[in-house]
Amino acid sequence: MKLSYEGLLASLIAVIVIGLAYSTKSGKGSLAVSILLLGVLMVYALNRYYNSRVGRIEDERTEMISTKSTRNAFAVISIILFAEYLWEYSNGNTETATKLLIPLTLGVIALVVSQYWYERVM
Repeated sequence: MKLSYEGLLASLIAVIVIGLAYSTKSGKGSLAVSILLLGVLMVYALNRYYNSRVGRIEDERTEMISTKSTRNAFAVISIILFAEYLWEYSNGNTETATKLLIPLTLGVIALVVSQYWYERVM
């Protein structure tokens, strides 16, 4: 029985979600981080394996699409971090909220640099 890429990816994501749900419910933070990192590495390895069999097309258009996708991903992550910051700050947990400012600031800097580079190239 041959599993397709989508089937393997869905199974892997399901295992990651179930593992994260269990580890966070049981209060095992190190297990949650380990599951997340291992899951990300396994998804990366799966993508590398399946993409190695396909010839890659490189031109300006694909490079611009990749750049725009990365920029959009940074924007989504920044929005999620800001929402988490607001949630923590509104609940009175200022220490955690302050720690969230570091990745939030780095994300904003990455967005500004990406936008500048994208506009310069276009």
